[in-house]
Amino acid sequence: MTMIMTRLLRCLRSRQLLTIVSQETIKPSSPTPPHLKTLNLSLPDQMAPNKPCLRCAHMMMAPNSMMRFIFFYKNDTNVGDINILKKSLSKTLASYYPFAGRFLAPSAPKIDCNDQGTEFLEVSNDSRLSDFIFKKDLNESILDQLIPTYAVGDSPNLVEVRLNHFKCGAAALGLSIPHKLGDGFTMAKFFNHWATVARGGCPKNPTFWLSASKHSIKVPEYDFKVDRVRYARRTFEFPNSKLNELKNKLVNVSLVNPTRVEILSSLIFKSAVDAATTLSGSPQPANMHHVVNMREKIIEKNRPEIATGNVCTIADIAVKADYGEMNFTEVIAKLRTRIMEIKEIRDVEELGEILLNKFSTVGDDQSRTYTFSSLCRFPFYQVDFGWGKPVRVIAQSGVSDGSVVQLADTPSGDGIEATVQLKEEEMAIFEKEILAYSQDMI
Repeated sequence: MTMIMTRLLRCLRSRQLLTIVSQETIKPSSPTPPHLKTLNLSLPDQMAPNKPCLRCAHMMMAPNSMMRFIFFYKNDTNVGDINILKKSLSKTLASYYPFAGRFLAPSAPKIDCNDQGTEFLEVSNDSRLSDFIFKKDLNESILDQLIPTYAVGDSPNLVEVRLNHFKCGAAALGLSIPHKLGDGFTMAKFFNHWATVARGGCPKNPTFWLSASKHSIKVPEYDFKVDRVRYARRTFEFPNSKLNELKNKLVNVSLVNPTRVEILSSLIFKSAVDAATTLSGSPQPANMHHVVNMREKIIEKNRPEIATGNVCTIADIAVKADYGEMNFTEVIAKLRTRIMEIKEIRDVEELGEILLNKFSTVGDDQSRTYTFSSLCRFPFYQVDFGWGKPVRVIAQSGVSDGSVVQLADTPSGDGIEATVQLKEEEMAIFEKEILAYSQDMI
């Protein structure tokens, strides 16, 4: 309770009145079988770091290894019996049994699936739904009002849940989950599993991918001396109509049907590098690291939709300082080529080896790295607990430093929402670069 009170006092200082309605530890509805009591993490799962490192912001995982999600629902009166939400979570934890377990240590290569459960906190908040869903510059201090905030080691719980009731009659469901438990796709499936159970359905149970070697990987730790700079974070909407315009402008006929994510990632990367070049007065070397979901390639037929864990890797491209004027078509061609190359991988452990090799070179390459991840087409807007679908979903990686881009579907599904974090002085230039294709979040 002390930790919870500390968080709530922080919100009180920000002039938001929060009142605890209830607090409970939710445990699995049935005990985990003895042969499943220990989950040896796969190599990609082990590669999720536990402490902040500015230079590892370009890696697959967020530096504090936490993923945070907020689901906003318009009509609080539909929430109804909270016990349904708690009981369905309990049943879901019986299927996602590692989520109710504990790390024996922050860097442990395994999870003790001991059924200790997750924290469920219900809070009354004097804010309104409009205070959150229509703002383009939501900083972490604002979102901290709605979501459990902790780093690995600060709380024994792997999963923490907070249900917020707004005074306007709306609700927000906030969750914090370690990246070691899985990637964005895993989280989307977990939330939908829970929601389906709450509606009385019977979803497919997940498959957890075990470490083939069953031994821990020693991930190097680095203490980098990095100049502190101020970063700005903005959210932009890119309508499908504008993305189709971009697609039609591609001059390289060998680019057969590039995806929306490939097109937009290439545009943002080019524009961000151009902004840095304009500010410095000379071309700047840069790397793009793009997280790629590998389920369709390495998981057996008919099983990718239930594969749980970090089943992804990084597609990377480099731009040298002597590149001259960067061509958008060349950027997307390089990205597509690299994605096609890594999609030849057929083994989860090989994904981890690629990440380990990249991590081992951190500090050797002084080029600026721009990290991209995409939640597009992941079913976050299908998470319906019987209250209707969410009107807005916000996902946070927790990265407060570095050049980071996160893509997600717009609530209407007719475009892509891009949350872009760049150096503060570069953001104004960047906004002009992308103006023709985007619109600010209102």
